[in-house]
Amino acid sequence: MLILTSEQLILLCFFSYQIKAGDHNLSVNETSQQEIPLQRIFVHPRFKPMGAPFFDGDLALVKLSQEVELGGFVRTVCLPEKSEGDLAIPNKRGTVAGWGVTRPLKRGERVSLDDVSKVLRHATFAIKSDQLCINKSGIQFNSTTAFCAGDGKGNSDSCQGDSGGAFVRKARNSKWVVIGIVSWGNGCAQKDQYGYYTRIHPFLDWIKETMETEDGE
Repeated sequence: MLILTSEQLILLCFFSYQIKAGDHNLSVNETSQQEIPLQRIFVHPRFKPMGAPFFDGDLALVKLSQEVELGGFVRTVCLPEKSEGDLAIPNKRGTVAGWGVTRPLKRGERVSLDDVSKVLRHATFAIKSDQLCINKSGIQFNSTTAFCAGDGKGNSDSCQGDSGGAFVRKARNSKWVVIGIVSWGNGCAQKDQYGYYTRIHPFLDWIKETMETEDGE
């Protein structure tokens, strides 16, 4: 299964997005890419897009109709072990990738297709403290199910179009682990502002139970 934010889920439902694996350049039909039909979508039951706290439970699972073929351009990333605790630790650095907007963006500012990257890009920055994230959010923010990260200088950030992308870091066993997914932000790459990410650790039981139930059908 794939993990998405519920913002991406809405796009999938209303714009018939396809799941692609191994894609790099969106403007080219590459031999490495695979297009996989969806079988079912599972939205987290606590998700309320404009409820309180804002965007709590912002994730969904997508079950594919067939297996993805792994290779040089398609790899997996690990879920964290519950016994490790939440690896979204302040001051630790993580990496996020996507095809989102590539310029600074103020909250509510409109974007055009020219603002969106045609090729997959990535950025690495530090996770911030819960208190800083709360102070900077400007809206009700549940730090038990989300965290923020960024450079705070306006140089590097996730942005519109990156939602659902994995925020990953290396765990103690040197494996790449997804610890968050891109959720929302007060614009992008704005000074003294940060991107907000759904924590994976609080939802591990739901993720695994949903996957096990579906695999058993």
